[in-house]
Amino acid sequence: MGKLLTPDDLPIVRGRVYHLDLAPEELARRVIVVGDPDRVPVLAEELLALREVDRFHRGFRTITGVTAETGQRVSFVTSGIGAPSTEIVLNELAALNEVDFASMTRRERWQPLTLVRLGTSGGLNPVTPVGTLILTDYVVGLDNTALYYDIPLPDEACALLEEKVGSVLTGTELPGARFAGKIAPYAARSDRGLLASLTAAASTLELNWTRGLTISSAGFFAEQGRGVARVGTTQVNLLDAFERLASPWPGLELQNMEMEAGFFLHFLGGMRYRAAVVCVVINQRSSGVFMADYRRQVLDGARLILRAFKEYGDARAKSGALA
Repeated sequence: MGKLLTPDDLPIVRGRVYHLDLAPEELARRVIVVGDPDRVPVLAEELLALREVDRFHRGFRTITGVTAETGQRVSFVTSGIGAPSTEIVLNELAALNEVDFASMTRRERWQPLTLVRLGTSGGLNPVTPVGTLILTDYVVGLDNTALYYDIPLPDEACALLEEKVGSVLTGTELPGARFAGKIAPYAARSDRGLLASLTAAASTLELNWTRGLTISSAGFFAEQGRGVARVGTTQVNLLDAFERLASPWPGLELQNMEMEAGFFLHFLGGMRYRAAVVCVVINQRSSGVFMADYRRQVLDGARLILRAFKEYGDARAKSGALA
């Protein structure tokens, strides 16, 4: 028997995890995670033929049901904004999948979940138009939430990206800043098989998409170069420096910045879950172009993910692996 989890480790109320208010049987094995709770019912209304579960607690909306197009059981789950909120949600999803709530110990046997973050982002590549779906290949996170999880480097490409982004941070530090040198970038990557399925599905759906590198910011204002508050900042001209950052791999450019992909891929990769990220570019800071209505693009992203879920599951079943 594994470690006994206490109510302090994992609060359970009426057989459900506390923040998401979900019981284990109410979570599907395929999960689409979005930041905005209002986006969950929009996706459910457009894509589900049957709703099984609809919960809203502590700002987190979850709807589980069966999709109309592919017949898959899928959960749409809210992450909230930023890495700290995402950390809560992913831990509870993992607990729903792995923990026996009767004994409060980890089950001896469980299968990894398949999860994709579907979100919005700011464009860092001037030649990529707004409305483009970015399939994240690698991500570099700038938050410190992920640093509490000691997960080995996935590959040498991640080490190279950490070095390159670290140099950008050093080069944009304000001399004498109190926290200069304290921001530690970390790199992670999408699951290779799931990313391949997303790429194949995007190619057949005639969508505006590209694969690329993503920066995951720790916040929205100073962290992304927005000087609104009446206090100084640690970095100056950080976005300009990122836009000038050359990719070490031809054809795989730095494309976008958002706030959740870093922790999402770092944590789930360390858990050996299958995870990937799809984000719509809704603004270009360099040109000032902003897309106010991106509902269609988000729905396109969701349909892409559902198609990839099916293709990925079919491929694994054909190979004899559990979907």
